[in-house]
Amino acid sequence: MSDGPEIANSASGTVGGPVVQAGAHYGDNYFGTDPARTPHEIRPLTGDFVNRERERARLREHLAHSDGTRGSKIVMLTGLPGVGKSATARHVAGEVDAYPGGELFVDFGTLRGADGAAISDALGDCLRRLGVQDKAMPPTLAGRTELYQTWTSGKPLLVLLDDVAEPAEVEPFVPNAPGSSVLVTSNRRLSELLLDEASVVEIDPLTDEAGSDLMQALCGARRAEQEPAAMRELAGLCGGFPEMLRSMAAALRKHPSLRVAELVAETRADGARLTSPFNVAYKMLPAEATELYRRLALLPVGEFGRDLAEAAAGPGRTYRDLDELVDAHLVVDEGDGRYRMHDLVRAHARALAERHDSADERAAGLRRIVRHCLHRAAFADLAVLGAGRLRITKHAELLAGQQQPFTGDRAKQDALAWMDAERGALAAVLRSAVDGGLNREAWQLAEALTALYVNRRHLLEWVGATELGVRAAELDDRPDAAARLGSFASRAFTDLGHLDRARAELDAALPVAERIGEPRLTASVHELVGRYHDATGDPAAAVLDYRRAIELFTAAEDARGRAFVGYFLGCAEDALGEHARALDTLRDALRLIRAVPDERMAGRALAAIGTAHAHLGALDDATAALRDAIAVLTAGEDHYYAAQAREALADVAATSGDAALQQENLRAALAVYERYGSPRAGGVREALAALG
Repeated sequence: MSDGPEIANSASGTVGGPVVQAGAHYGDNYFGTDPARTPHEIRPLTGDFVNRERERARLREHLAHSDGTRGSKIVMLTGLPGVGKSATARHVAGEVDAYPGGELFVDFGTLRGADGAAISDALGDCLRRLGVQDKAMPPTLAGRTELYQTWTSGKPLLVLLDDVAEPAEVEPFVPNAPGSSVLVTSNRRLSELLLDEASVVEIDPLTDEAGSDLMQALCGARRAEQEPAAMRELAGLCGGFPEMLRSMAAALRKHPSLRVAELVAETRADGARLTSPFNVAYKMLPAEATELYRRLALLPVGEFGRDLAEAAAGPGRTYRDLDELVDAHLVVDEGDGRYRMHDLVRAHARALAERHDSADERAAGLRRIVRHCLHRAAFADLAVLGAGRLRITKHAELLAGQQQPFTGDRAKQDALAWMDAERGALAAVLRSAVDGGLNREAWQLAEALTALYVNRRHLLEWVGATELGVRAAELDDRPDAAARLGSFASRAFTDLGHLDRARAELDAALPVAERIGEPRLTASVHELVGRYHDATGDPAAAVLDYRRAIELFTAAEDARGRAFVGYFLGCAEDALGEHARALDTLRDALRLIRAVPDERMAGRALAAIGTAHAHLGALDDATAALRDAIAVLTAGEDHYYAAQAREALADVAATSGDAALQQENLRAALAVYERYGSPRAGGVREALAALG
């Protein structure tokens, strides 16, 4: 079947109107001024925060300015891992109230695990939070950087970049509005930022006195008053690291009869290792909770949802075990069903797992995690892209006996929301599956994740997932899966401008598909080759591949694939100048699409029919078809394609001399593009200005 309709902004799907690149003139500083779009992405801390008065005062001083007369400032927090940089940054960011443009948050520690896709995909995330819709998202880093500068040119904005590893991860996120600030946390001093006059605040481990104050705040003043020397000694044994101090305070709070001196003695007896406070907290856990603690170490990410924790725990474990870890401050409850383990805690849990659990037990735990993610992602794929799409994974076998978690009218939205929330975990689990030799699960998970990538346009993550999936498919001796994954990823490479790589993937996939002799797979590759030719401005070559794809889809009795490729074929014929033939092709495609049925593709086909009529000079027929397209697309709430159809109708109105109809449709298109944050808004606004 066809993969065409799932890809937004295809070259052959554009029905008319000027394409304006990011960074064009937008007029009156529209972006960044709508209160409904103001992001507030820095989550408040869930626990008490004490000490750090000096560092907090310095940060507040650096972040105080927002008078709009100075450029953006960069403030950098540096220090050892686990010393409290992120908590300090989040706390101070929640205190300042000087950024009417809102706050953005990027956690590079999570994104960096997704195969180097951090900067481009993180910029895409920021643009979404500012109001840019996925269909209007530029595919390249350069395009996203320019659009980010446009969207952040209004009111002062605060951006928190957590766990930055290199200066290149900072520069694209500096807002354009004067008075903005970028707050950076990093384990090392980034010298290039210092050359850019970044302010630096060092976060050192807490002193014994400050650590004692923190534990006193967490477990009560009476303990500290009874054993002040022991409390300071215990703080010293924690090395001034807040997570360890909190863990010790949790132990004292949970065991009121436990003397501080006893806890000091036990910590000392455990040895001089830095993680000894965690060892003490671990020994105080119930047996079931200790097992869960070690199993959570198998998760390849530090932040996870409750369902992923349940998968790691395995059968027989309850939420009470997870709550025990939260009470011991080994796991942090972030709210909304999300949990977090600090890197120091995760390292401790991994060491315990390697010491106490056999290799077979750890492998079984990883398999549970991978299969949970695979099942959930496969269900999400079905909910988002529908059951009729070509997949190599046999869902009837994979999902037998599993319960669909995404049902009802909001199944697609809920599935995408889950994929969004677990995006970092899914990418990391995919890599863990490959590293763990779970090759079949790995390529199946890579195939399921395309439902997220084609909708959210995380193009570099898509490329990384595909490379892992292809490797796993080859190791699993599944050339059909490798060909499917590689050829479909040609869309990501094309959108990124990596045309040589896109062509190489297609050239590698086509002979494999033909040798296997699976008509739908071969047809899909031919369709994707046609899409490549469309994108590179060769409609004549595209026509040949589309016609071959239709032959194969017809032979395979794939009505959906035949219908959708018919649409792309008609668009290519029209681009080639064969307008009458294109009109016949598009009418036939519309008939087949309505039989599928698929109203969104029907609307796009009607728009293409209108454009073909216009090219033939049949302006009344063109107007009628485009009006029908707008009605169908608007009814289906596909407003972006409806706006493109309105641009085409405005062109027809201009040719026929109907200025009122032209202005009406340009205004309606502009409203959509502004709502979506599309770079096309600038060109439409200029066209309206030219009309007076």
